[in-house]
Amino acid sequence: MGRSAAQFVRALYFETQTVENVMPLEIWNGVREQHDPFEAASLAKNLLKIVVPLVNEVCTGLPFAAHGRLVRSTLAGVARWYREDPTGRLFDAFPDPPTDDEGQKAVYRAVREAARAIRDKLAPETRGGMEAQPEQGLLPDGLFDFRELRIVDNELPFIIFTEKEYRVIHGLAIVYMWIIEAEEILLEALERDAGVDLVEEYRQFARRVQEENPLTIKGKTVDARAFTARIHEKLRDKDYLDIFEDVHRWYEQTRARYTS
Repeated sequence: MGRSAAQFVRALYFETQTVENVMPLEIWNGVREQHDPFEAASLAKNLLKIVVPLVNEVCTGLPFAAHGRLVRSTLAGVARWYREDPTGRLFDAFPDPPTDDEGQKAVYRAVREAARAIRDKLAPETRGGMEAQPEQGLLPDGLFDFRELRIVDNELPFIIFTEKEYRVIHGLAIVYMWIIEAEEILLEALERDAGVDLVEEYRQFARRVQEENPLTIKGKTVDARAFTARIHEKLRDKDYLDIFEDVHRWYEQTRARYTS
């Protein structure tokens, strides 16, 4: 692919490492321009950012496999939802690009509530028989309860964080996305909607960058259980706040190097 595609994938990769910064205008454009691979990829990224916190609300305390399964099925359900009737479900209410603050919040609410309804319908089936067991990949102290990580929702009242609090929360969110294999879920959506060329470009870049992350197990592909075991191992020698701050630092440094 051309240089513009490589640049797009680099930006997409780092934007996907967080559940912050949902861009409703990109959702509107993505539904309108579904056949443009870049618009389709941006749409998938934004829908993932909406779905992940909603799933966490009903899966906190369950093994991370339950989170991943419900994210995957909810994201697919949202894609069906807007494809079935894009005019009636989006463009009748929002015929023009939502560029002002209120319009963007309204688009965000509409998509989020549709995703919530899809999640609620799918949750009992997805969670069935998945009682929490330590060996299934859990971390202590409710660390990944997004009901407490308020930065994920741009409609909630503004809450002031110290710089360290923000760094830790952002690192937590990044690691949660890794544990539930959100990247693979995103790539499934990209392959369906944006094409295999963009997927391959993304995979190649992700492999190169992830070799540098502070929780990497060199040369190994690990599932949620092995990954959480790796974190538990590090917790013997290091405070968990420092572990997730290290992840945030990795994110900022690598993003600056690859996207400047």
